[in-house]
Formats: sequence, structure tokens, C-alpha cells
Amino acid sequence: MELIKDEDIAILCDFDGTITTVQTMEFLYERFAACGMEYAYRWETGEITTSEEIRSTFATVKSSKEEMERALGEIGIDEGFHRFLDFTEQNGFHVAIVSDGLEWYIDYLLKRHGISGIPIFANRIRFEGDGFRFEFPWFHKETPTRGVSKPNIIKQYYDRGARVIYVGDGRSDTDVIGRVDLLYAKDWLAKYCKEQNIDAIEFTTWMDLLSKWREP
Repeated sequence: MELIKDEDIAILCDFDGTITTVQTMEFLYERFAACGMEYAYRWETGEITTSEEIRSTFATVKSSKEEMERALGEIGIDEGFHRFLDFTEQNGFHVAIVSDGLEWYIDYLLKRHGISGIPIFANRIRFEGDGFRFEFPWFHKETPTRGVSKPNIIKQYYDRGARVIYVGDGRSDTDVIGRVDLLYAKDWLAKYCKEQNIDAIEFTTWMDLLSKWREP
């Protein structure tokens, strides 16, 4: 995956709950997994890793890819995200999605909402005749409990001379704190940053983010 260089601005975004209106993994777990949120809750407490959570949960899923994609059609994205993409294109900013979720549904939902061409760093699922197989191409030992090492991806952008802005909302996004030039935070992440006196720009929607926009 080609990265940018030469002092460009890279805007790296979480997906679930940041771009979408719901937490997509939780939606799938609650709708299709016999175990529901059991392993997700264990992940939240640090008891298990992302790969353990995903594999254990999907081991209880009996539905097909097509059945899950029909349900995913119920999920929306923040209306302002299209406006944000127009803004970044007009200004020559690079946008990529960095998520500890699954590349499959991220790509599916983006295309469903008319968005393509955005690099995606996420875990991968393979739909096979006898079940599911998972790959974690962005795993790094620096963040052993995650499937995707957000700090390592950020480092790759810095190594090419980019300035990095990060936009997120959840627990895995705490890994980027202190590693980016500018942090935009909503929901759980915004509350965490406020409680910990961490410098972050709080936002509620992508239109709100645009109204508060500043370059690092």
C-alpha cells in the first residue's frame, strides 16, 4: 500500500463509531454470534487479544457472508463524512482508515455509500466453505493485544515525512495518544482524553469536525 511523503498531511480515521453511526462489530456480534458480546467484553477488560476476540466470536456464527451483508445494509455513515472527503480532496490531504475491525465490512459499507479509493488498514476475514479464516497483516509486537497496530502504521507515515492527524472514538484509539500531530476525539475517546488531561479536539459529527478544523 503506497503511503504519502514530503510534508503532506495524512488524516487517519478509525471506522466503527467514528465514520459509521453504530459500532459495526458489535452490530454483527449481537445479530449473528451465538455468544453475543461475551468475547468483546473480555477484550475491553484486556483479558484477551483482538485476534482471540474475533476468532472466538465468529466460531459461533453460522450465517453466510450474504446474510451478514444484507444486515449491514441497515448501517449508516455520518452524513458529514462525504463533505469531509470533498474538503480533503480540494486541499490535497491524504485520508486512510485505520481500524481494529474487519476490512471486509469497511470496504462493503464505504462502497454502499458511494465511497471508494480510500486505503484501509484493518484485519481480514476469508469466507470459506467450512467457516471463516482470519489474517492480521497489520499486527505488530509493539501492540500485542491488537490485531492492527495503529502506532506502527502512524510510524510508517512519519518515516515518509508526513504530518499525521488522527480521528477516533474508542479504546484502541488510545494507542495513538502522544504519537500524532493532532488528535480529534469523540464519544468514549473524548471522555477519556478529558479525564486524563490529554490534548485533543472534541467533536460530535464530521460537520462539527470541519467547523473546528485546524492543520498541525
